[in-house]
Amino acid sequence: MTTEMVKGLSSDTLLQQHGDLDVALDSCYSGDTVVIFPGEYQAANLALLTEDIVIRGVGKREEILITSEPSHDSFVVSKADNVKLMHLSLIQQGTVDGIVVVESGHLTLENCVLKCEGTGVCVLTGAALTVTDSEITGAQGAGVELYPGSTAILERNEIHHCNNLRTSDSSKSTLGGVNMKCEENSTFSKLKVCCFKETCAKVLPAPKLKMTNNHIYGNNGYGVSILQPTEQFIIVEEALSKGAASGDNKDDNTLSKVMQNLNLEMNNNKIEANLKGDIRIVTS
Repeated sequence: MTTEMVKGLSSDTLLQQHGDLDVALDSCYSGDTVVIFPGEYQAANLALLTEDIVIRGVGKREEILITSEPSHDSFVVSKADNVKLMHLSLIQQGTVDGIVVVESGHLTLENCVLKCEGTGVCVLTGAALTVTDSEITGAQGAGVELYPGSTAILERNEIHHCNNLRTSDSSKSTLGGVNMKCEENSTFSKLKVCCFKETCAKVLPAPKLKMTNNHIYGNNGYGVSILQPTEQFIIVEEALSKGAASGDNKDDNTLSKVMQNLNLEMNNNKIEANLKGDIRIVTS
């Protein structure tokens, strides 16, 4: 370690130097920052992020490479209230689960490259994701997949060349850049929920997504897909397609109403050259 490496830190910063990323992650607690310098790393403990920490690369993101271990099912799994990954490249090799899975809490990805080999970024029910100034590519399914009751903010990202999975399942073949999964009794489907003997069926809201200044292109499915597992849904494909083609025209009252129903807010996104189209609601 040299003085040049730590010149950006305050004079009272407590430093611990580790030669192994796994050891560094195992040694940190909520409030700590793990600083990673250019090189190639592996760390099984990235699948066990339960503390509120920052993992930050120093230098160009392309020079700080973290690869998954093929013997493990998971790569990056976040369960803490607030985890932040900055200035890194995540290279997925052989893992089965998503390159990043947000099981609970809030995960932020800032200025990162995610090169997927399996599935992309998955945000599970009740979890939240923020991705800014990042690139997601190569996923076998959607680049970003949102489950019912999840929340995501995507700003200034490139999501491209996803859904490389060969399948006869029509619902999976539609996945591409971003996929929102709505359950059968979500608020979007507008189905009635009956209560019997003071026991109510649990209804999860549709995912909530805000997209601003993203470039979504070259995906084998749609740029953005909304998966509705029932045929009782509102047909809004034409309005959605019109909004994408016109650059998210906020003056279109129909489109605005559709976006509100979907918990989907889109501004100044460039969605183009996706194999099946730009935006679509599909049924499983």
